[in-house]
Formats: sequence, structure tokens, C-alpha cells
Amino acid sequence: MYERFAHEYASHAEDSAYNALYDRPAVLGLAGDVDGLSVFDAACGPGLYARELLSRGAHVTGCDVSPTFVELARARCEGRADLRVHDLSKPLTWVPDDSADLVVLALALHYIDDRVALLEEFRRILVPRGAVVLSTEHPVMGWIRLGGSYFTEEPVEESLSPKRNWPIRAWRRPMTAICAEFREAGFFIEELLEPRPVPEMAERYPEDHAILEELPAFVAFRLVPAPG
Repeated sequence: MYERFAHEYASHAEDSAYNALYDRPAVLGLAGDVDGLSVFDAACGPGLYARELLSRGAHVTGCDVSPTFVELARARCEGRADLRVHDLSKPLTWVPDDSADLVVLALALHYIDDRVALLEEFRRILVPRGAVVLSTEHPVMGWIRLGGSYFTEEPVEESLSPKRNWPIRAWRRPMTAICAEFREAGFFIEELLEPRPVPEMAERYPEDHAILEELPAFVAFRLVPAPG
């Protein structure tokens, strides 16, 4: 989907309120100390998370379905990350078992039709004591924007931004359904985070800051493999 507006989105996400000052701090905070860890950046986009993970001492591999994003990410990471074009709806056959200490999936889970299959792949490539850190749209935000029943589970076609023609297709689901998929794929929730905007947003994007202080746009999780 993003291939059609990859360059525009990459420029936007570099310094936007919701990306730079809301989701990235939340996801990287849940990732914790990554120095020396092998991190798989799934749906790496234009490489904004990968670049930061590298700067914190991680060894980064990853993928994105958009060839343009992968090209941008490789350039942003200056060749220090192994990033490939791959559709996450298909198995990660090129990634060995037990090869990642951490998997990061930022704002992409809601685009996947078979989310349990993807999460099972993440569990396969994780070391036994590894973790998945992911973020997705908060179901309350989707419900307020789209209306109808909060408990609706369906794919929705809309624009990623009300100000831009960036068409996407994403799933709306209640929190119960999101968490049930984690359990079905063999994960426990170690931490659930409804992010708060960083203080800098109040100065640079006061309207966004006011909204996000009252209503969560995203929700982030740290998942660990269930024993057995």
C-alpha cells in the first residue's frame, strides 16, 4: 500500500507528531536496552526505527513489502542493516529459527489478514527468552473515527491521513480480539502501554498534544513466548 506514497510518507514520518513524538518513543521504550542484541525489524518502513536501534548497539535485520521503503531504509542505515523486500503475509523462510532476540513491528499489525500466522513466525525466529514489541492503532480511536459497534471486526479502506490521499486497508478490532490473537500464537503480554505524547509535542504540535493527552491513538505491547 505504502509504495504509492513511500517518499511522501518517509518525509512525513521523520518528524511528525504521531510518529516521531508518540509511537517511536513508546516502541523503543518497550524495546529497552538492545545493545548487542539481534533485532528483526518487521515492516521496517523507511528505516526510522532501524536507524535508532543501530545507534543503540543492536544488530538489525528486517524487511518491508515496499521496495522503495527498503531502498530508503538501507540508505538511512548506511548499509549497516540487512534489510530485504518481503511480504509479511508469507512465511519468513529466509530467517533461521532462534535467530532474533527481539522482533519489532511498528504500526503494521492491523494491515495483516492472518495475524496469528505472522505472530507464530515471530515466535519461531525468536530465541526462547526473546520478545516481540509491537504497536497498532488503539481500537477506541478506530471506533470513534469509524462509528458503529466497538466490537466490529472487519477490514476498512480509508486514507491514512485526512489531509492526504494515502489509501490503506486495515483491520478494526476490539482489544479482546487483539489480545486473543497473541494468546493463540503462543505469547503472553508482558507489558501493555497506552502511550502519552512526549513533552516536546506540546511545544511543536500543541493541537495533537491536546488530543493525545485525552485519547490514545495507538497501543503498544511487549510480548514474550508462553512456556511449553
